[in-house]
Amino acid sequence: MAANDKPYQRLPGTGYRQVIPSWAILLLFFVIGIFALLFRGRRVQLWQGAEHLLLVEWDGSREYYKRFDYGDIQAVMVQKTGEGRLINAVLGVVTGIFLGLAIPASDIALRISLLVLAGLFGLILLANALAGATCKCWIRTAVQLDDLPSLSRLPRTRKVLERIRPLIVAAQGQLAPNEVPARMQEWIATQAATPAAASPGNARFVADDPNAPPRILP
Repeated sequence: MAANDKPYQRLPGTGYRQVIPSWAILLLFFVIGIFALLFRGRRVQLWQGAEHLLLVEWDGSREYYKRFDYGDIQAVMVQKTGEGRLINAVLGVVTGIFLGLAIPASDIALRISLLVLAGLFGLILLANALAGATCKCWIRTAVQLDDLPSLSRLPRTRKVLERIRPLIVAAQGQLAPNEVPARMQEWIATQAATPAAASPGNARFVADDPNAPPRILP
C-alpha cells in the first residue's frame, strides 16, 4: 500500500447527539450566550472504509467508534423533518425585530449596530435555507438500529448514499427488479410463521435469529 493511501475517507457532514433540539439551542443562545453550545452533545462524523462504515463520536476528551460492515447493512432510512423551517422562522423573527428597532432609531450609532445585527442573523438565515431541508437518518443491521446525526440535511444525505451504495451492492449483490416482490412475500411468510417473542424491557425490536431482520412489536 502506498504511503499516502488512507484507510478511511470522511464523508460529508458533522452532527451532534443533541441534548435538546437545535431550535431550542438557538433560543437559549440569547439567554446564556455561547454556553448554549454545551447542549450539542457529542460530535459525530461518518467515515468511509474499504469494508465498513465507521461512526466516530467525540465528547471533548474521548472518541467512541462503531463499525457497520457493508455486508450487514439492511437499510438506510431517511425521514424529512421540519426543524430547518422552524429555525428559519426563529431567525426570521429575530432579523425582523432588529430591523424594526433600527428603522425608527434616531441615534446613528444605535441604528448601525442594529442593522449589523440584523444583517448577521439574515446571513445565518440565508445559509440555513441554502443548506436544504433537514432530515433524520438511521442505519439498520440485523441486530441494531442506529441514528446518524451527521446526516441531518437532505442534499448531504443524498451525496453520502450515492457514495456508499456501490460499496453495499459490491458486498451484498443486487436483486433484479422482478426478484423483489418474491423476496418480500417470502419474508412476510416467514414472519407470519414465527411465534411472537416477549420484548425485554422497553425494546421495540426483537430478533429471534441474529441473521434475521428485527420485528416491530405491536
